Amino acid sequence: MKRIVVALMTVVLLCTLVTPAFAADPKNAFENVVMNANEDEFGYIANDSERTRNGTNISYMEAYGCGNGAMGDAVQFKNLDFGENGAKEMTIFFSYGGENTTTVAAKLDSLSAEPFATFAITNTGGWDKTKAKEFTADVSVPGGIHDVFVEFTNEESGSFSYIRFTEADAPIETTTPVAPATADMGVIASIAAIMTSAAGFVALKKR
Repeated sequence: MKRIVVALMTVVLLCTLVTPAFAADPKNAFENVVMNANEDEFGYIANDSERTRNGTNISYMEAYGCGNGAMGDAVQFKNLDFGENGAKEMTIFFSYGGENTTTVAAKLDSLSAEPFATFAITNTGGWDKTKAKEFTADVSVPGGIHDVFVEFTNEESGSFSYIRFTEADAPIETTTPVAPATADMGVIASIAAIMTSAAGFVALKKR
């Protein structure tokens, strides 16, 4: 009876842990990564200081991409595949109708990481994506699958509806460890849970 219970627990762990780890397929970072409302692909992260835009937190809006962005708000682009070489340029499709300059920063795998790119954007002619323009910055992003966070970094706002990267000509090396993206962490957790269950099964079998 104990063996049956342990076997059932192992199957449950496989279904609940391994499947979510592979739920979101990687997106090609070298094509337009167009935002949508799918939480498996994109996250809309409100700042810790309760700043809002027009009384509303950052969210997906069809006509804008991200809407109501305030300083400290961010969009998480999940599971982007940078291939073997990584990326040498980042492009953002951004619209802004304010008088001052708005700034955003791009970060790799963690919102607390140092920016790998920054953008300073002046008025593009309007707020919705019909007025958006592409802005490009040089970057050095290593290969592999990563999450990219784009954060508003001043009191201005604006909208963006996609980002795109340009592949590097040769593999980019990094001197600092880069944390694996969420899906990779899920795989690690799943394997650890399976090994734990297997160890428990062996222990029961020996009794």
